[in-house]
Amino acid sequence: MGRLSVWAVSLQGRVWYREDVCHHNPEGSSWSLIATPGEAVQISCGPYDLLWATLWEGQAIVREGIDRNNPQGISWTMVEPPSSENGILHVSVGVNVVWAVTKDRKVWFRRGVNSHNPCGTSWIEMVGEMMMVNVGLNDQVWGIGCEDRAVYFRQGVTPSELSGKTWKAIVAGRECDRSQTGSSTSLLSAGCFFSDDVGEQMNLIVQSDADISSDTKSPQIQPNLADTPLSSAAASVNGNNGGSQSTEASADLAVDPLDSAPEEASPASDNGEKAGLEKPKSSADQDPHPAELQWTNIDLKEAHKKPPLSASTFPETSSLSSLGMFSVGVEEHYDADEHPLWAWVCGGGCLVDSHSSLKWFTLQSGLLSSVQSLSLSISPAQTAAWRKQIFQQLSERTKRELENFRHYEQAIEQSVWVKTGTLQWWRSWKPHKWIDVRVALEQFTGNDGMRDSILFIYYMYHEEKKYIHVFLNEVTILVEVLNDAKHSFALYTPERTKQRWPIRLAATTEQEMHDWLALLSMSCCESRRIQGPPSHQAIWSITCKGDVFVSEPSPELEATSHMMPCDQMFWRQIGGHLRLIECNSHGIVWGIGYDHTAWVYTGGYGGGFIQGLASSADNIYMQSDVKCVYIYENQRWNPVTGYSNRGLPTDRYMWSDASGLQECTKVNTKPPSPQWSWVSDWYIDFNISGGTDREGWQYAADFPASYHGHKTMKDFVRRRRWARKCKIITNGPWLEVPPITLWNIAIIPSSAADKEESIALWAVSDKGDVLCRLGVTQQNPAGSSWLHVGTDQPFMSVSIGAFHQVWAVARDGSTFYRGSVSPKKPAGDCWYHIPSPPKQKLKQVSVGRTSVLAVDKNGNLWYRHGITPSYPQGSSWDHVSNNIRKVSVGPLDQVWVIADKVQGSHSLSCGTVCHRTGVQPLEPKGLSWDYGIGGGWEHITVRGNATEAPKAALHETSEEHSANPTDLEDGEDGGKGNHSKATLMVNEGQEVDRNAVNC
Repeated sequence: MGRLSVWAVSLQGRVWYREDVCHHNPEGSSWSLIATPGEAVQISCGPYDLLWATLWEGQAIVREGIDRNNPQGISWTMVEPPSSENGILHVSVGVNVVWAVTKDRKVWFRRGVNSHNPCGTSWIEMVGEMMMVNVGLNDQVWGIGCEDRAVYFRQGVTPSELSGKTWKAIVAGRECDRSQTGSSTSLLSAGCFFSDDVGEQMNLIVQSDADISSDTKSPQIQPNLADTPLSSAAASVNGNNGGSQSTEASADLAVDPLDSAPEEASPASDNGEKAGLEKPKSSADQDPHPAELQWTNIDLKEAHKKPPLSASTFPETSSLSSLGMFSVGVEEHYDADEHPLWAWVCGGGCLVDSHSSLKWFTLQSGLLSSVQSLSLSISPAQTAAWRKQIFQQLSERTKRELENFRHYEQAIEQSVWVKTGTLQWWRSWKPHKWIDVRVALEQFTGNDGMRDSILFIYYMYHEEKKYIHVFLNEVTILVEVLNDAKHSFALYTPERTKQRWPIRLAATTEQEMHDWLALLSMSCCESRRIQGPPSHQAIWSITCKGDVFVSEPSPELEATSHMMPCDQMFWRQIGGHLRLIECNSHGIVWGIGYDHTAWVYTGGYGGGFIQGLASSADNIYMQSDVKCVYIYENQRWNPVTGYSNRGLPTDRYMWSDASGLQECTKVNTKPPSPQWSWVSDWYIDFNISGGTDREGWQYAADFPASYHGHKTMKDFVRRRRWARKCKIITNGPWLEVPPITLWNIAIIPSSAADKEESIALWAVSDKGDVLCRLGVTQQNPAGSSWLHVGTDQPFMSVSIGAFHQVWAVARDGSTFYRGSVSPKKPAGDCWYHIPSPPKQKLKQVSVGRTSVLAVDKNGNLWYRHGITPSYPQGSSWDHVSNNIRKVSVGPLDQVWVIADKVQGSHSLSCGTVCHRTGVQPLEPKGLSWDYGIGGGWEHITVRGNATEAPKAALHETSEEHSANPTDLEDGEDGGKGNHSKATLMVNEGQEVDRNAVNC
């Protein structure tokens, strides 16, 4: 029931609208049948223009077009349930929110609901299981717990965080729990709890609603009623909480109940109190015996009237009267210590201030009702001034008292700071699932200013309380996890990096997750004494989610004898969203977004969710990015009907992802994360490898196979790709470089350039044109203009070495070398074709000081052999490894890659940062792999790391390799750095775990 609208659902599943409901005619005139696409079960109407209903099949329907001139709306729109297995059982709407309970009792919040988009965008699963939920006037939420059947209130609901933070149980008693005298035990009444928090606001709502009607006189509200329980949504009246006059009025009020049962008399008394509200006379002039006010029959037969009973003859009614709750089986007798089982809660008449301090959650026995109803009228401004004054006085006293003791040694060596909260943890034992945990972050500060922190995670195991703890100075990275249903993040340590099994935590809201991430990130940086912008030598990387991370390299990173394993590298996040990033040792950093926009680094740090002291005050700018989400429509040939959506039992889903292992339909496919929003509808993508026909189909003999764009007699399956664009808006230390959109970029790794000398920068546009950037210096990293370099075909990758060696890869997989490139001739003169590896097509190339490495389309890594100053094109390709996604060669010829199918303790990991060890002048291909952070990484660049290893370490390394040539066969567990053989594939037969963490 809305402000001036009444909707109902009949037993036959039909939806009815009550005509002509207004303030002076609240019963309306007649019912109008509203056609629905199915049989309705339940309906919910918000205070304004939101109306949702649930169907027997489990879907929800939304009424479109509701406004002041057309309160019935225009049409229905179907909304699918969060999961196909469990339909929607109950729905409740507010001003800008929709909450739902599915048949498995899980609670869901609808994202993106407003007057312009009443259907919203997607579902978010909330913590807890409920029998039902109810939304109040300003989007506050109540619910009935599934297990304990207790009444819960959603805390933390604000205009900026409509989903709230946590459920908290309300202390609620029953009628039989309280005496009729109503001393201290009557304080259990929720009406008493609500009186000083909500009563004053509710009186304003009553007045404002009455003012809407122009033909009714505004009633005079009694001042004493601010201290009485709310009656707009009450199931009963508490006569012990108000002033003496209002108590007298309610006690003597005559009512006409429809039934003689005590639990059904409360609506009549509620109506009686409304009569008191609408009476314009003052309390002094009130008639002690007011006229009897009867219920009005609405399209019903005449009710049999019974002799009127005095309200004072009834015992005190149920405790949560202002919520309108009815306990299950009131006629049953409960023991005093038995927990009441609640079945329904309604907060539609309660306006709860999101900033008020509520007293519904604790048992306040022993207090007098007069003390309970007392509230201090102190404004927030007065409170702030008072706090500031007290703080100044305490600070002055501390300075005065410590002045005489400043030469003494400090007795307390450290201070302790603690933050606690409630999160969810992906437990490490089977069956793996999310469980509620309590977390606490303890931070210690010593006399030397060093800070160290410990994160505790408390959980229950077989009804026994246990915990795990993590020292934050051992944490190597904190990263958001790509998940459309949970606001989750992962926490890695060196040991968990080896296992590919991080600690995964999830928060209730996105804001809460970002608060924890920012706090933990700042604590990690303080423990390692890292602050300010990244150095010029920093290693940059990007996750598959588009997050940017940076790590400060250690000199021991390239010293193989006492090498620092790369799983011990600490990564911190930099704001922004990119697909590709490149840098050099002069601090020049460029990035490319998913929409091919070029960005240049401004020298700042922080941004995104990292704010305050952990972020620079300037050089932070707004940044946006757009990417496409792809799904595939699959069909199989049928001799009778031709191609159809009915496949074989062993076939992939008819709507799936690229692998065919996961079902992806247009309805259930969501943006990559809650930060993204759709900006287009689904459309057929014709720009796909292998080509398509006029309708976008690709054909093949079977799933999976190589697809082509024309049908043959041997093609029994086909597919086509659908795309939809989504957009993210964030901020970070990046400035856009207009106007050309780019696909690939390369910066000369190191040179002896001064701050004002030009630095070579090459790029490939999204159309395949090769470009050279002019005017790039340390003072002007964005450069001034583009110089086009002619080609006879579109290119896809380019790289420039330390001595201006330019290599490039065309879209057809062929390789080219650019001759005569120099600072005086930045574009060179001509291209030389380089033969590709046998039967392979290259897709990316990277050039260091003297080394050239490339990756083909099958994931093989190749080294170019025979490169000399007199013959820079080299002579042949040598195979290095397989399962490689990207490669980056640094200014010292160090080799880092993004690899797939790296073995972990639970599964194979895709998108792992790996470091090639043993790279020397006599062994330029290196010897083995050292596994770093992952999976879920998309790109890495080490082209700024010109930090050389200590010479003593290099000397010891050469001696060790000459003395122990058989160490290469030790495999993955043979070395301290977790080295493996040249191949990165550990187990060809093992499949990649679909539940593995993808950042």
